Amino acid sequence: MIAYLILISLLVPANLWASITPHLHTDLSMRLLHGVSTVVLLPPLVSMWRQRRQIQRLPALLLASFAVVLVVVNSKITAMGMGVEYGWVDHLFLAIACLAVLSFYLLSDEEDELQEQQTRTS
Repeated sequence: MIAYLILISLLVPANLWASITPHLHTDLSMRLLHGVSTVVLLPPLVSMWRQRRQIQRLPALLLASFAVVLVVVNSKITAMGMGVEYGWVDHLFLAIACLAVLSFYLLSDEEDELQEQQTRTS
């Protein structure tokens, strides 16, 4: 989990840099950045689906809809390659999404609840 969170935290400045300096990266690096940024959005979507009865609905709905749109758009961009109009905006949204994923896991009560359950059973 820590390695995953470190990867996400590294994607924030990478996507911010890509939004500031559009078209200064190669086609391969662009596809790799979009692909990795898309893959890191999948675990929180799966986690939210599994916890859909326990988590707050409005924040989860906002994060899930934002993440689903980014997964669809970035999958297309990863397949298409360079030449996406307003691609810098997508990188900005990816940076915001990575920050949202970080806050989702860092502010999650799931680990606290698991520790409480383990304490009660011990």
